[in-house]
Amino acid sequence: MSTSIKRGYIYFPDTWEHIESQYMGPFVTRIVHRRPDGTVDVRTSRRHRKQFGPEPGPEAAEKKQPKYLLWRPRSLNWWIAVLFMIGASHFALGSILFLAGFKRYLILNLIFFIGSIFFTSAGYSQYHQSINAETTVDGDVQNAKRKWLAWQPIRIDFWVTFSQFLGTIMFNFNTFDAFLNLGWVGQDLLIWVPDMVGSIFFQISGTLAVFEICHRWWCWSSRNIDWWITIINFMGCVAFLISAFLAFIRPAPIFNNLALWATAFTLIGAVCFFVGAYLMWPEMAQEESA
Repeated sequence: MSTSIKRGYIYFPDTWEHIESQYMGPFVTRIVHRRPDGTVDVRTSRRHRKQFGPEPGPEAAEKKQPKYLLWRPRSLNWWIAVLFMIGASHFALGSILFLAGFKRYLILNLIFFIGSIFFTSAGYSQYHQSINAETTVDGDVQNAKRKWLAWQPIRIDFWVTFSQFLGTIMFNFNTFDAFLNLGWVGQDLLIWVPDMVGSIFFQISGTLAVFEICHRWWCWSSRNIDWWITIINFMGCVAFLISAFLAFIRPAPIFNNLALWATAFTLIGAVCFFVGAYLMWPEMAQEESA
């Protein structure tokens, strides 16, 4: 095996003809080769980190039949979707109960904290999947040494998953500290700051994910389910960031209903992440069909 040609972080055989690479800033997001048999091999960052392989040809795309309920417990992609759905459903439930006037704050805080644990599990699973993506097109990922932590800053998919993982950890601190009996200064330092930092990390992740799938600042590709997943998650990140801005605690509130608006945007963000995670199931089914 010859691997002297390197594009991004993936090594390709010398016999493959490099046609083009697409970049977003310093990151390679899409690369095209011609194999020795004349077929074209197109690889994108998102597909590669999710172990979907090269883009299927048009004849395979016509055969894709999405399935909306899947049972694939041996697939890490399936578990990522499930964990995000569970975490998002907890955030949505807690938001709905608060907006409905539920006053048992210990139960509300527990719902949000449990949701943050599932979010962190999903975030780490994505990060783990990304750092263990193959570095050769014919590599045997089964026999490769599994990495649990890694620093791979030359890859956009690393930053997409790593920044979201950091954001979920901040939400763990944010939701756990809500159990404490704090004054307004303590709430800002121990609850609002982790919420704000976590939301910023989420926004960084969502924005880079758009760059990763579009290979530029923005694109419109409404026929592709992976585009919808990315855009819906991006909207969820925006909603969480707005919620964090509105959740800032003051000794004398400027508006009495800011907490309601902050919770409403948390609900919007949770719904977006639930839908985005759920759509990963028909995406997986399409890949199986192709």
